[in-house]
Amino acid sequence: MKRILLLLVCVCMTGMVLAQDALFKKYGNTRGVETVFISKSMLSMMPTVEVNDKRISSKKIDRIQMLSCERPSMVRTIKTEAVASFERGHYEEMMRMHDGDEQTIIYCRSLGRGINEFVLMETERDEINIINIQGRITLSDIKHLAE
Repeated sequence: MKRILLLLVCVCMTGMVLAQDALFKKYGNTRGVETVFISKSMLSMMPTVEVNDKRISSKKIDRIQMLSCERPSMVRTIKTEAVASFERGHYEEMMRMHDGDEQTIIYCRSLGRGINEFVLMETERDEINIINIQGRITLSDIKHLAE
């Protein structure tokens, strides 16, 4: 009985992780949408990852995925699917910022064993950018990069 329960939990967790991946895969070959995937192997070629002149050890990051769309007809659809994915995946909203037409939201969830996933979703009327970072990173690491 314990094995069956453990198997069910693993299947559910895999489904949550794949829900976010599905968004990137679905729009990966769509005209007007750019996606980027950077694996741990590629990240290991760099000692640090630099964002806004701030650095974080690449050893802490397992992968980075990015999706960018400047096709106004797709922005609303992608945003709706992304938010639904975050709700299904039990992501916690960490921060929300509005600046005119621009909205930025940072989501987070723990994947267990010290591994976390952070998602930054930035939307404007005609553009959406989603950055997904997974690894042994903490909220203070993300805060350090955002400062």
